[in-house]
Amino acid sequence: MIKDMQLKDFIAHRDTKIEFGKGITIFVGHNGSGKSSVIDAVTFALFGKHTRKSNKNLVRRGATSAMVQMRFALNSREFQATRALSGSGQQSFSQFAIVSDGGKVVNRPVVGGERKQFGESMSSEIAKVLGLDYEKLRVAAVVQQGELARIVEAQPKEFKELLNGLIGIDRLDLAYETMRDVIVGFRDRLRDETGGYTDQDILKVEELVGKKEIELRQSESVLAEFEDERKMLEDKIRQAEREIERMEPMILQVKELHTREELLVRHVNEKRAAIASEVSRLERIVREAASSLKVLKNKAEVDMRLQMVRAEIDEVQSKIEENERASGVLRGFLECSSRLQVVDGKCPVCNSPVTKVNEMFDTAHIQDEIKDRAEEKSGLQKSKVELKKEEQQLAEQDKKIAAAEKFLLNNSIGSADDVAKLEADLKGKQQDLARLPKEILKAGDDPMQIAIDDTSRSLAREIISLRERVRGFSHYQYTNAKLEKSSLSQRLLDVNRKMGMHQKAIDDAKSAIDSGRKVIEQLQKAAEFVKTLDKIRSVIFSRDGMVGTSLRTWALGVISQKASEYASLFNIGISRIELAEGAREISITCYGRQGEIDMDSLSGGEKVAVALALRLGIAYMMGSNKLDFVILDEPTTHLDEERRKALVRIISEAFREGAGPLAQLVIITHDSDIFEDSEVDQVFRFTMTADGSQVTQE
Repeated sequence: MIKDMQLKDFIAHRDTKIEFGKGITIFVGHNGSGKSSVIDAVTFALFGKHTRKSNKNLVRRGATSAMVQMRFALNSREFQATRALSGSGQQSFSQFAIVSDGGKVVNRPVVGGERKQFGESMSSEIAKVLGLDYEKLRVAAVVQQGELARIVEAQPKEFKELLNGLIGIDRLDLAYETMRDVIVGFRDRLRDETGGYTDQDILKVEELVGKKEIELRQSESVLAEFEDERKMLEDKIRQAEREIERMEPMILQVKELHTREELLVRHVNEKRAAIASEVSRLERIVREAASSLKVLKNKAEVDMRLQMVRAEIDEVQSKIEENERASGVLRGFLECSSRLQVVDGKCPVCNSPVTKVNEMFDTAHIQDEIKDRAEEKSGLQKSKVELKKEEQQLAEQDKKIAAAEKFLLNNSIGSADDVAKLEADLKGKQQDLARLPKEILKAGDDPMQIAIDDTSRSLAREIISLRERVRGFSHYQYTNAKLEKSSLSQRLLDVNRKMGMHQKAIDDAKSAIDSGRKVIEQLQKAAEFVKTLDKIRSVIFSRDGMVGTSLRTWALGVISQKASEYASLFNIGISRIELAEGAREISITCYGRQGEIDMDSLSGGEKVAVALALRLGIAYMMGSNKLDFVILDEPTTHLDEERRKALVRIISEAFREGAGPLAQLVIITHDSDIFEDSEVDQVFRFTMTADGSQVTQE
């Protein structure tokens, strides 16, 4: 039972306090005056939940915080639930406390906040005390607008759906679908584990395993054939290898023979080239030696003449230098004489008369002397040029003499006898060269014919010996043996490659068969598991399954019993209401003194009474016998005048002063006239003002 509530800056309420008593309490006011806010205040205070989408919508516009405090009694104890919000909608405070216990004041906090990670939850603690959570409270304690009308007007099939929704059977539908998702998820994980298969693919996997077993047998048969072919090829390769092994030493000796023949040919050609080079060298030396000896015969004469010419050049050079000095003196005299010219027979210095001029100061005489010196110098220079030419010619001859001396010295030639010896050596070399052909390409049948020294003769003997040892050897047979071995080896490689492919196919088939059998075993177990899940889904979670049926049977029994009790209190001539479930419907049967009453014969008021009895029975069942208040939100909505009056009469007579089965019945309505002539315990009028919702008790 609710004792009182205080709302501060909560939705439209600035500061509202409502004290509840037993019996019937009416909240009356126009739409939007804040009546239904009380329902959100109750659920928010208890569980922190509401119908306003966001906590921010609970804070009155313009306010910086909001607070709800609710005090309620349960059995012999009183409790208080308090929650506060900041302007942004964040919960700033929450506390659940025991106010009194058995009439004794306690004021002890039970829990604060919603710190579920620390095992503290105000909502969970209140749910334990009340025996129901937010969702159950909304069904058990709040009768929504139009709900009674739906019960009155519902067909049996519709009433079954309505009852399913009220008592939570529709949650089985969610569990039923969730179980389907569980099965789908299990099959998805099964696909991940088995490579894409589920329990529905067992026959498919068995068929694949069967195909792999056929492939395995075929591959094993082909592999056996290739094994026989490989043995045959290995035998032929061994035969070819023995033949090659027999001819291998001979081929080595043939290679050695060719090497020796090439060495002999190369050696003789190199030797002939060396002799030819030596002949050419000796011819050049003999030729240059004769020329050099001839040049040396003039050495003394050239040396003497060169010394004389160089002495004459020095003498002429001295004369030229002397000439240049004398010419310089004369040019000086000429300059002085040009300044001392006699003018009018007088000396230009002392102005004395001059009768005769000294030759030293005679300009004409000096110029003649200068001219004579120039002619003398020209003659000397010509003589010097001629001597220089002769000197150059003699120097060239001297160089030739020096070169001839150096050549003779380098070649150890001192006289004509030495040249004669060189000519004799040259003649012998020319005779050796004449015996050999100009170019030797092969050793020939008799290699001794081209031997010219000890080395070539030794090579010729080795060649003769090797030719004797390889007589009868066929390089064609050896090549064929090598080619046959290569061909057989290639075929063997191809066979081994194919055997490897078939062996891999066998291994893959065995692996696939083994994996397939394991998958089949896993899928068979999974099939049993899915079968169990399907059974659980159909039996337990189906709304028409065993659990749903049992739950409805129990609920129908409790609701029928309590609805019958309420109907008896309403004094409408109905002593028992019975709910019975059919295949797709729930039928309502009413009984009076004369037995079963036809529902179609009931008046509109009697039908409302039956609907209210049924709804209160549902509330009792959901409240687990702990809930002793019910809120009817606009209960007359969609009811005609007869039914509205009947509802008011039943409520007034059955619940006034808490005499009925519930301690409190709160009715929220905008229809202020319906209870004018009725006796109710409390009336609170809600009015919307500029300062928010105002609540006054009438």
